[in-house]
Amino acid sequence: MKQQYKSFEIEVRDEPNYIFNSVKNLRQYNKFFFHEDYYQENFNTTSKHAIIIKEFETEISNAIIGEIGGATGVYDNSFIIENDKIWICVCNKIYCLEIPSLELIWQKEFDHFTNLSIYKLEKDFVLHGELEILRITREGEIVWRFGGRDIWINPEGKTEFNIEDNVIRLFDFESNEYVLDFDGNLIEDNPRIIPNEVRKKWWRIFG
Repeated sequence: MKQQYKSFEIEVRDEPNYIFNSVKNLRQYNKFFFHEDYYQENFNTTSKHAIIIKEFETEISNAIIGEIGGATGVYDNSFIIENDKIWICVCNKIYCLEIPSLELIWQKEFDHFTNLSIYKLEKDFVLHGELEILRITREGEIVWRFGGRDIWINPEGKTEFNIEDNVIRLFDFESNEYVLDFDGNLIEDNPRIIPNEVRKKWWRIFG
């Protein structure tokens, strides 16, 4: 996926077949980020996302990030580019890198399992995590966090996370509906009534 930012073409791509510390990769990256505790020969990670920056069609920097946790992909709401920075979801972490150098500014774990997507919210960001919804500052500080009755993945096709006017509308795995204001306060709670005989937990379906 490519975005034009100032004089730069910024490409964010998934690299599922890349192996850290291997000479067999089809492409090598100048910078790579992953937790040093996992460092070993031919180390593999759950998700690997690469960033390539070109200026006037010449590549000037590149980096790859790998993490362990719930798998993430590369799509419209998995990263934000603004103010000479990129914030990107990689498993349960958010990485903030400088543009165009791709030097690491900060990285931090937010949702325990997976950060599914990131959105702008006023002067901050809001994260759609698998377990929690979090509002964070651009410096990575948590403003508030909210958890529901179940995970924020809905198997019935309902939009799990949506920003509408001045509220955030949420549906969890069991289609319970929640409405939050931008301060993280619950202003509507509409539980779905499910007969006990048909109620299933997510781990029994995906297990």
